[in-house]
Amino acid sequence: MLGGVGGHAGIFSNANDLAKLMQMYLNGGTYGGIRYIKDTTLNEFTKCQFCYEEKENRRAAGFDKPFLQGYGGPTCDGISQTSFGHSGFTGTMAWADPSEDIVYVFLSNRIYPSAENRKLVKMDIRTNIQQVIYDAIKKGKE
Repeated sequence: MLGGVGGHAGIFSNANDLAKLMQMYLNGGTYGGIRYIKDTTLNEFTKCQFCYEEKENRRAAGFDKPFLQGYGGPTCDGISQTSFGHSGFTGTMAWADPSEDIVYVFLSNRIYPSAENRKLVKMDIRTNIQQVIYDAIKKGKE
């Protein structure tokens, strides 16, 4: 309807494409041997901009970040502060962690059958799955 351009926050893709995009970010702006974004630009957009001046702010310029004390926020406990991602209104989550070299993509439709559906958040499904991933990584290192 808008000729391919829209000002909304929706992600209209599939898990494979979104994983490739997040992997490109994880690779410092390259994917398949092609540079799409300068690494300096990506570093600026993935670092917490005002974390030390305002302890309540965990945001980067282009992405969300883990909660500063390691609890709460959009991620599981134990995730690195270098990680970054996005959790969307519909429940979609895409997260990259350079410290562990992993990408996590969770696609959902939280608003079905209505926007009042809060089960995904109440049950903490996205972060519980992410916690299982990090527990497996930790166990693999033991």
